[in-house]
Amino acid sequence: MNVRKVLLLILTIAAWALAACNMTFGDCYPVGERTSGAGAGPGSEPRPVFTSSASGDFGADPQGGGEGKIACNEWELEEEEERPSDSSETPTTTSPTSPPDACPGIGDIAGDGVTFLSCSDACRSKCPPGMASWVFGGFDPSEFNFVVIINDPGTGKGGGWQEAKVNLEFRRLTVPHPVRSWNCNFSIGMPLRTEIYGQIDADRAASLSEEITEEVANRMDYDLPPGIFCSRFIDQTRATFMSKYKGLGARVTNP
Repeated sequence: MNVRKVLLLILTIAAWALAACNMTFGDCYPVGERTSGAGAGPGSEPRPVFTSSASGDFGADPQGGGEGKIACNEWELEEEEERPSDSSETPTTTSPTSPPDACPGIGDIAGDGVTFLSCSDACRSKCPPGMASWVFGGFDPSEFNFVVIINDPGTGKGGGWQEAKVNLEFRRLTVPHPVRSWNCNFSIGMPLRTEIYGQIDADRAASLSEEITEEVANRMDYDLPPGIFCSRFIDQTRATFMSKYKGLGARVTNP
C-alpha cells in the first residue's frame, strides 16, 4: 500500500468519526414537550422539530437559531433534569472562616474601680501611639460612704469623727490576656470639723477620699501580687493624705 492510499484511508476514518459525533438518534423535541419519558409535557403529542433524516452540514444548529432548547439524544435530557432550575439552587462554596484576632481590641472596660491597661510585646500595635501602658477609669464618691462615729460637740477648734469602710476594685488588663482583678479593703476616717478646713460633711469627705485614692492608684505597680499591692496602696494613701492635707487629721487603717 502506497502513501497516497494510507492518507486516503486516514481521511476516510476521520470523516466517519466526525459524522458519528454529530449523529442524533430519533426525533428531536423541545425540552418539556414530549408525551412520555424525560421532558414529557402533560397531555401533548410528539412534535418533532428536527429528525435524524434532516439535511445539513455536520454540527449545524438543528434549532435554526430558535430560543427553545432542543433535545435530540437521551443524555441531553438527563443533563437537563440534573441541572438546577435557577441560580439559587446552584451550590455555592463558602469562604473559610477567618482566624480569630490574636490581639483583640480593648473593648469597653468602663465602670467602678481602676484598670491598668497594657499590651504584650506581640500586641504592641493595639496600644495607642506613645502609650505602652496607662491607668484607665477611677473611683466613684459613692464608694466612700462616711457615717458619723462621734458627733461634733461644737466647741473647740475641731470635733466629731466620721469613717468610711471602703472596698476598692483594681484590674489589670494585658492584651491579649484575660483581666486580672482584686479588691483592697480598708477604712478612712476624718473629723467632722477642723480649724483649717472648717466643716467636713460626708459628701466632702467622700470627695477628698476619691481624689487621694485615684492619685495613689495612678502611680502604683500593678505587677505586684494583690496582697502586697493592697498593703502598699494603704500606706501610700495614708502618706498622701498627710502630705497633701496637713492639719486634716485623716486616718487610713486596715479593716
